[in-house]
This record gives sequence, C-alpha cells and structure tokens, in this order.
Amino acid sequence: MQLKDYNKFPTELPILVEDELFFYPFMISPIFLDKESDIEAVNQAMAENSLLFVTTTKPGHEEKREFDDIFEVGVVGSIMRKVDLNDGRVKVLFQGLAKAKIVEKPQSSDTVLRATIDIVNNDSYQSIKIDALTGLLREKIRQLSQLTSTIPSDLIKTIEESTEPHRIADLISSMINLDKQEAYELYIKEDIEERLLAIIDVVASQIEALKIQKDISSRVHSNIEKTNKEYFLK
Repeated sequence: MQLKDYNKFPTELPILVEDELFFYPFMISPIFLDKESDIEAVNQAMAENSLLFVTTTKPGHEEKREFDDIFEVGVVGSIMRKVDLNDGRVKVLFQGLAKAKIVEKPQSSDTVLRATIDIVNNDSYQSIKIDALTGLLREKIRQLSQLTSTIPSDLIKTIEESTEPHRIADLISSMINLDKQEAYELYIKEDIEERLLAIIDVVASQIEALKIQKDISSRVHSNIEKTNKEYFLK
C-alpha cells in the first residue's frame, strides 16, 4: 500500500493516540485500543479511506487525549485489519506509510481528535557524506548487537541491506532504548546528516555503557569466585 493510492495531502484525518510507542513508516504492528476516542478514530478512518494519523502522548500526559497532550509529528498509515475482542478492547493491525505532522487544528474539538495532516518530506543530501555516516552507523550497530541480545538479527540484516539513509535511521531509532522526549527529538529531525550524527552519538553512548556494565559484572563475578575459593581452602 502506498500513499499515492489515497487522497492528496494535506488532508484532514482522524488521530489515534499511542501512549508508549513511536510508529515508523516501515512498521506493521498490532495496536490494542480501550479508549472510546481511539476506537472511534479507527471507526471513522475505516468509514473513509482507512487512513489514520498516529502520534504519541508527551511525557507525563499519558492517557490524555487533547491536542496539548500529544506530539505534532507522527505517522500516517492504513488500517489493515480490525478485530473486536471479547474484553471490550479493539485490536487493529496498522501499517505505517509516511511520517507526517499536524499543520492545522480545528477551532473546536470533538470526542475524536481530527486535524489537517501533511506529509513530512525528506530533505535532499550529499550522498558521499551520508554514505560514510551510514557506514559508521552500521558498524556501531554491529558492535551494539554483540553486547546485547535485544537487537534481532533479522533487523541487523535489514539495516545492512538497506541503501536508503532515512529508512536506516528509522530502523535503528525504533530499536534503541531512549526515554520518550529523546526518542521524539530523533524522530522529528528532518536533516538526515544531523539525524545520523545524533543516532551515532546515542549508539556510541549505549555501547560504552554496556561495556562498563559488563566490566563491572565480570569483576564482581571474579571477586565472588575468589572469595568462594578462599573459603573452601581454609
């Protein structure tokens, strides 16, 4: 599914609000809904063209559903499937298609948030410099994957095979552990050089932190073994 199959942008869309995750253009993910406003947003989207704008609440604004509570940049995507669950929740399978942002809010707010949404277009870039940065980022991710088991091998393979720097940045941003505000700052950077440099810094910091943790763990383990050995030799 491509955005060219739908209306031209900017266009008005219903808004679904997520409390924890940032969704990216490449993601196909289940979303479980229990808030009436989010369920109604899905219903409105399916009654129109299945397009939906998904964004995330600001830190400390979880469970709230007003414009002041949400980030303005998110992702436009389509609802692939909707299932009503026995416990009253609704499960939807959502496919992210493109990063987008709120460009105009309505004068009055209904139960369901709706706004005029426009696509965030990727800036042009100098390929030689960006190729060098993506190469360095791939190297850092390989190092990080050797220190933690939280990075799936198939995701590493996708990063290695991808030639599109914005997609590489999105893939890596989606899997590194950051607090919500830090994640959003990376999420909204439109200059790909700045974004890659910022992600490289984050990954490098996480590598150093994991190395320190492993070194401390190794020292503690060695001290315990030494203590146990001395105890049994008495």
